[in-house]
Amino acid sequence: LRSGRLSAHDAVRAALQAADDHARLNAFRRLHTEAALATAEQLDDALAAGERPGPLHGLPLAVKDNVDEAGQVCAGACAAYEDRVPHADAEVVQRLRAAGAVIIGRTHMHELADGVTSENEAYGPVVNPHRAGHHPGGSSGGSGAAVAAGIVPAALGTDTGGSVRIPAALCGVVGIKPTAGRVPDTGVMPLSTTLDHVGVLAASANLAGAVLDVIGDAPDDAARPSKGAPLRLGVITGFGLEPDAGVAQRFTEARDRLLQHGHTVREVHLDGLARGIALLSAIYPAEAAAWHRDQLERTPARFSPVIRKDLERGLRPKAAEKRAAALPKAHALRDQVDALFTDHDLLLSPTTPHPARPFDSPDPHLYLTYTCPFNLTGHPAASVPMGDVDGLP
Repeated sequence: LRSGRLSAHDAVRAALQAADDHARLNAFRRLHTEAALATAEQLDDALAAGERPGPLHGLPLAVKDNVDEAGQVCAGACAAYEDRVPHADAEVVQRLRAAGAVIIGRTHMHELADGVTSENEAYGPVVNPHRAGHHPGGSSGGSGAAVAAGIVPAALGTDTGGSVRIPAALCGVVGIKPTAGRVPDTGVMPLSTTLDHVGVLAASANLAGAVLDVIGDAPDDAARPSKGAPLRLGVITGFGLEPDAGVAQRFTEARDRLLQHGHTVREVHLDGLARGIALLSAIYPAEAAAWHRDQLERTPARFSPVIRKDLERGLRPKAAEKRAAALPKAHALRDQVDALFTDHDLLLSPTTPHPARPFDSPDPHLYLTYTCPFNLTGHPAASVPMGDVDGLP
């Protein structure tokens, strides 16, 4: 794209056609067909005129439906917000546009990002591209499905307990939740102001990094190991839930490959991981309810019953007490992880305990087991593909 061998117009047109071809996935809430093609033509004209291309010049991307775009409905895939049209782009959208990316549309998601399957009562479920009848994970399921299906090479998601990394794992793409605070969340509809992160789902680790470099502030690289040096890797234990046999086998194979490349691997135990979901559930309801309170009072029937019940739980007086009691425990877990990085460069675990399951399967909260602790601690966490189990990533 930057060299001009592929025009931005052709790249965007192909992405829009792919979105139509994969409409059965229900990966998008809205497509910006005319605006995206017009932007692509402007980029092609600028390149032809000798202007220096941006780092994401002409790249067709998508953003999750809880990320503001000026003049576009930003509803968080919730019927209660179908009239919400922001007047300004979110900070991350401004940075994408400035880098030359072309946003082709808004991806579907679990209502208000409050769930991990992207099954949505008002607008139907997002479908996993690898198997019909199976969910793609969530809440950023539309972004995961759009990347996995080859519609766009990358998309933005948000992650409060695993909502970037879970769909990345179940759809077989790369997903990264950056360090807390590295990527601005101005103009992003919150679920939890304490735990939310804006992240990236992409077809490759390199591309995920390129998009993250654009939307995020510059990281502190002082502690980064030297290139080519053996890494000190820790396999985390203490989650309180073992992965399925197939996931365990893929993880063991991945660990062995790292050993073969000369890295050191040893087990490390973290206390408090097993109560990660409980801490997450104690922190976010009060924060979500505070943001949605006014709309909930005005149009309660336009929230799905499950989401409405969750928000109402967050309005109870005890919700604030539970949040206050949980925060010190989250900080203690953060300190434990910080201490591990004195002797380790990376910590490893599976992303999910099992592959994608059919719609309406029980216990979807178990997907959060390995992911939510690092929302509590704020550390960066990435999911990378490690193979399939019976044809599912």
